[in-house]
Amino acid sequence: MRIKLICPTSYDLNNELIKVKRASLPPLSILYLAALTPEEHDVTVLDECVETIDFDEPVDLVGITSITFTARRAYQIADEFRKRSVKVVMGGIHASSAPEEALEHADTVVIGEADESWKYVLQDASNDTLKRTYKSDRKDPLDSLPPPRFDLINRDKYVRLPFRHSPIIPIQTARGCPYNCDFCSVSKFWGKKIRFRPIRDIIHEVSISNADTVFFTDDNFVANPKRTLELCNALSHLKIKYIIQIDSLAYKHPEIIKALKKSGCFMAFVGFESINTNNLQDINKGFNKPDDYSKLIEMFHRNKINVYASIIFGFEHDDPTSAKETADFLINQKVGLASFFRLTPFPETRLYERLDEQGFLIDKMWWLKRGEGQSALIKYPNNPYKGEELTSIAMKHFYSKKSMLKRFFPFKLFCLDVLPLNLNSHMKVRKFDRTTVL
Repeated sequence: MRIKLICPTSYDLNNELIKVKRASLPPLSILYLAALTPEEHDVTVLDECVETIDFDEPVDLVGITSITFTARRAYQIADEFRKRSVKVVMGGIHASSAPEEALEHADTVVIGEADESWKYVLQDASNDTLKRTYKSDRKDPLDSLPPPRFDLINRDKYVRLPFRHSPIIPIQTARGCPYNCDFCSVSKFWGKKIRFRPIRDIIHEVSISNADTVFFTDDNFVANPKRTLELCNALSHLKIKYIIQIDSLAYKHPEIIKALKKSGCFMAFVGFESINTNNLQDINKGFNKPDDYSKLIEMFHRNKINVYASIIFGFEHDDPTSAKETADFLINQKVGLASFFRLTPFPETRLYERLDEQGFLIDKMWWLKRGEGQSALIKYPNNPYKGEELTSIAMKHFYSKKSMLKRFFPFKLFCLDVLPLNLNSHMKVRKFDRTTVL
């Protein structure tokens, strides 16, 4: 069969498809799926953020993965191919959360991880006996995953950091998260029990990827401290630079942070989420202790690792003052990068269910609306401020010229990786200010 695997883009506030000259990362899920496809099939991949779909291309089967933000576009793509009598399979976190919804647009939905199901999908598609759904309830060990098909991507379509020859290549070393934050769908999809890939497989995958810059996509790279030290020791021989995701409690393991630096880590994405303890309690993330954030940041900086802070606004306790105070905290701590997200109720999460029960959820199917619900999603009876307004306030403040001067003076060499990204974000904020009214 001729198989096309697609990662859809989404819509902006003006209901235009989001297209970029270069995307941040290649889409790992469809590259794994391509690797799981037997050689007798002709498989190609397409990242719609940087490429254009030819709906008239002669293909026999289309596979589409999507998160909730890209669901509406995913359904449009599926509908277009089915108009041309092409069989469509959908999967990913959103389709797994809403399979009946996805089946309105697809011939088949793969629920949960596709590692085991994909071979049956291909067998049945070849025999024209596709089932409506495929689901594997078991969580398989990760010691037999083939390397992703990085050879199928156009590397020029992805961002390169200064002085690097390769784009940032995503590598997964584990699946699952021991925490169960109310807003997150990770533990439901991957499972709360973390499954680790063999270190030898990870080293092999990095080695054949021809990458000098890697993003380890694990939700918590230090979930198992002993194993993290072993992995760092193995990575130190590869002479790569890499980015990780990590929780705010990592300051309790200074030996790991030293090992991260020694093995090539130059940036850590940290889910701080809020500096308000009430907000953290509201999303079942009370293990985050804002009083300890500065310890972690200082420890990373001492080891010349940039901190990339993740912050969420749109809680019942948030207002413009707290948005500015949060940005000021990050500025005073000289945090290198920050992303400000609005609190988003994803389907089948406890946050979604609670807001729905309380009557605070404005639209139960916001992802199908114009701009993927980028307008207000939550309305509190005693708080008129929208999460998107507060993220805008924090973004402008954090990426202002004054902030960048304070955060990067006196200049440290390890900040060279994040300074260009700050300048890019500063320009985006200015452009957004000129063209958009919230």
